[in-house]
Amino acid sequence: MNPFVETMYVLQRCAQTGGKRVPDGKPGIAAMRASVPAPVLAHFDRLVALDRKGVAEVRNGICGACHLRLPASMTAGASAHDDLELCENCGAYLVFPAPEAAAAPAPARPRRRLRAVAVV
Repeated sequence: MNPFVETMYVLQRCAQTGGKRVPDGKPGIAAMRASVPAPVLAHFDRLVALDRKGVAEVRNGICGACHLRLPASMTAGASAHDDLELCENCGAYLVFPAPEAAAAPAPARPRRRLRAVAVV
């Protein structure tokens, strides 16, 4: 994952909690903002000012901000490189979780029992 996107993801989570909690071991919010390049931070701030997610997780090829499917060419090898990826639909920066974290199995649903029907 790109270190800038990771920093913005932490900033977004801090903003969601009201800016009161900075994760342990992380520098302050001002120091994190200073580590991100100005154009990238400006795009992130513009999305947050519009009450949108600036950074969204991609799960099963679907953007976590707009919930639309991303092109297969974007999701195929995106987690392998450190490029900044933007959603083509909503403009949010994309975070691709580790493959083992994204492949968590869905809980098994119990099978429905069929009712016996009386024939009259």
